[in-house]
Amino acid sequence: MLLNQSVLIILLQVSLCLGYGMSVLENRFLTCVDLSLQCDHGVLKVYGVKYRTNEKSTDESPKPCSDTEAFNTLSERCDGKGQCQVTTPSSVCDLCNPAQLNQPYLEVTYGCLESKHVTTCDGAGMVHLECDDGLVFVQKAVYGRTDSQTCSQGRPQGQLTNTQCSQEGTLTRWSQRCDGKRMCEVNMKVNHVSDPCYGTYKYLDVTYICVPARVSITCSDSTSSLDCGKGVIKVFHANFGRRDGTTCSAGRHELSDQNCLQPKVLEVVKKWCEGKSRCTVGHDPTFGDPCYGTYKYLEVSYRCLGGY
Repeated sequence: MLLNQSVLIILLQVSLCLGYGMSVLENRFLTCVDLSLQCDHGVLKVYGVKYRTNEKSTDESPKPCSDTEAFNTLSERCDGKGQCQVTTPSSVCDLCNPAQLNQPYLEVTYGCLESKHVTTCDGAGMVHLECDDGLVFVQKAVYGRTDSQTCSQGRPQGQLTNTQCSQEGTLTRWSQRCDGKRMCEVNMKVNHVSDPCYGTYKYLDVTYICVPARVSITCSDSTSSLDCGKGVIKVFHANFGRRDGTTCSAGRHELSDQNCLQPKVLEVVKKWCEGKSRCTVGHDPTFGDPCYGTYKYLEVSYRCLGGY
C-alpha cells in the first residue's frame, strides 16, 4: 500500500554522496499533509520533481500540473531558503485539491548547500565570487542600500538615511554574469549601472551557493555531447555568447565584448537535453546573435541525476 492523503509518510530519505565533498542528495516522497522541505544546515537547492500516484490511480487520472511546472514552482519557492512550503492551496500545483480524483504525491530530489555572502562597497572595484567545488549560482543580489550600518564607516549620516534604495534587475544581471562559473570576477567601476538613489552611498550585496555540476563548453560552429550514462540530465544554466576573454579564444581576435548574454538559450537547451541520458548541443539559429562581431560559444551547466 502506498501513500494515503490523510497521513504524511516519508517513504524514503536516502543520502547519496555527490562526489564533490559538499552536500548530500535527499530524496523525499511527500503528500499534502505537510508539504515542506527544510535544511538544518545550509540552504535548499531543488534538483528534480516527479509526480507519483498510488496503485488505485489510472493513467487517465488528472495530475495537478506537469513535472516541469512542479519543478519550476518548487525551484522558485525553495531555492536559497532554509525552509519552504512546497505548495500552497492556491498553487497550480496544488496536491490537495479535492477536484483531483487520484491521490498524487511528490518525489522531490534536493540538496542542502552552504550559502556564501559577499558585500562590496561602492568604489571598491572588483567583486569576486568563487566556488572551490561546484559552480556559482546567485540567489540574491541587491545594489543600493537596505540598512544604515553596511558600508557606513566614514560616511556622513545624510548618505545613509535612505534604506529603501534598490536597483531594479540586479539579481538578473548578476545571475547572467556569474551563474555556472567556478569563479566570477566583475569590476564594478567598469561595469557600472545607473544610480537608483542619488546622494545615497550604495553597496552591492550578493548571496550565492556552490552547486555541484558539470560544465560543457562548445565553440561556435562545433557540437558537444552531454552524457549521463544510466542517469538523466538536469540543466541549470546555459548561455550563447561570451563571458570572458579566454574561452574559445585560440587564434581569435573578436573577444572584446565579454558581457554577451542570451538568456533564452536555457529553455532551448532544456528542450534538447532535460530528462535524457545523453544529448548533443551546439549553436542553433534560434539563439540569434546577442553580440554581432564577437566570437561566441555555448556554455551549459548540468548535473546527472540517478544512476549512481
